[in-house]
Amino acid sequence: MAEMEGLAQRQELSQQGRSRLRALALGACALCLGGLALPTVSVAAGEAAKIDFALPQTLEESEALKARADALHAEADRLNAIAQQQCYQKFLVNACLDDAKKAYNRLNLQARPLEQAVRDFERAQRQADADAKETKRAADALSREKEQREQAERYRADEARRAAEREQKIAAKAAQAEAGQRKTAAEEADRRQRDADRAKRKAERDAKKAGNAADGKSGGQGVQ
Repeated sequence: MAEMEGLAQRQELSQQGRSRLRALALGACALCLGGLALPTVSVAAGEAAKIDFALPQTLEESEALKARADALHAEADRLNAIAQQQCYQKFLVNACLDDAKKAYNRLNLQARPLEQAVRDFERAQRQADADAKETKRAADALSREKEQREQAERYRADEARRAAEREQKIAAKAAQAEAGQRKTAAEEADRRQRDADRAKRKAERDAKKAGNAADGKSGGQGVQ
């Protein structure tokens, strides 16, 4: 009976010692975290402490928030390394390591909302970039279509102008040819008229000469 009571006392003392060591380990982690400029973690709590932050609206704000999350992870790594060194100097090593790991996990959990906000911003930014590219692509397509229509219209206008110029040249040549033909015909008619006039005058002169010769011959016979 005495042995059983002694065993129970030793178990109670061991449990009390384990609880005191766990409290010391948690306290040490809390003291380490308390000296940080970053938001502190309540290692005794069951959930990670909440961190207030504004959702990023610009790339600079997103990068700053990501740097803040990275700093939380880095600090969790640093404090975990310190806690592990301290735990190996204690009697209840495993219990201390478990508590240190819980504190490490809770501190890392603080970074998750920040990282999610960064991912949401990056996803929205990618979507905005894709929408902007699509808008530009559509605008460029409309611009190219408009330019092609204008080029086609200019081509048709140039073709119509060249066709009109060709028609004008053909008409001018035809008119010139017709005018030349009329001029040639007029000149030929004038030449023929002049020839006829000369022939008429010659005939008249010849007739006159013949008349005069007849008159002279007739007058000579009368004198005899």
